[in-house]
Amino acid sequence: MVDDLEDPHDSDVYAPPRDASYKFIQLATVQGISRITLNRPPANVLSIDMMLDLNTAFESLEYQRDVKLVVLVGAGKYFSAGFELADHLGDRAYMMLEAFGRIFENLAKLDKPTLAVVGGPALGAGSLLAVGCDMVLAGAQSAKFGHPEIKGGVFNTVGAALLPRLVGRKKALEIIMGGASLTAADAERLGLVSRVCPDDKLEAEAAALIQRFQESSAPVMQLTRRAIVGGLDLPFTEALRHAEDVYLNQLMGTADAEEGLRAIMEKRRPAWKDR
Repeated sequence: MVDDLEDPHDSDVYAPPRDASYKFIQLATVQGISRITLNRPPANVLSIDMMLDLNTAFESLEYQRDVKLVVLVGAGKYFSAGFELADHLGDRAYMMLEAFGRIFENLAKLDKPTLAVVGGPALGAGSLLAVGCDMVLAGAQSAKFGHPEIKGGVFNTVGAALLPRLVGRKKALEIIMGGASLTAADAERLGLVSRVCPDDKLEAEAAALIQRFQESSAPVMQLTRRAIVGGLDLPFTEALRHAEDVYLNQLMGTADAEEGLRAIMEKRRPAWKDR
């Protein structure tokens, strides 16, 4: 659902060549970094077909052990302006909600850290797609996060489940039922965004963060995320036991855990094997 912040049809859209495997996104993996670009001009509105592309992409990455980070970006002036309005109506509503919910199921089981780089409005479902990632970098001037659905007489089902977990009950009710529009700074204060930086430095900030992951070990990144995310909804003692199980029975069975510890003792850079 498009908010009234801007008319997306007035946007000048940069549309890079599309991956032949997908119609509305691009997926490229280079040196352990998988970059998914939302590419449905003019505002990357999430149609059912586009969400099927996203689900196919996430599912294709699930068993790629060398992937260290999945980066999600939007082509053009928008990250994403939300759902296709026509998909709310009739039998398409079920398909829309099923496809969108599956995105978050796939994100949860992906086992790779995810980063959204938001350099433009992220509205409704687009806002949730961004903040549902593990980390979010946002442009201070261009990024906006909005939940205008209530103005059209509907609400987002993922938002109803996810936002209270991210910002607490009271703020979630205010955001969803008030049809809130948040600046990047607002979103950072609420914990929806990891970091805000000036628009002209957003690309450099993202590149620096991506490089840190690129220089890391794929299994170490994956298992560290598994330890954290797997314990989020557990009582502390159970979360601790989960983290210990990942550490002792999974992480310490990797060649890279041993290599990392030896490199520190020998005062050298680790030579990761990504296994």
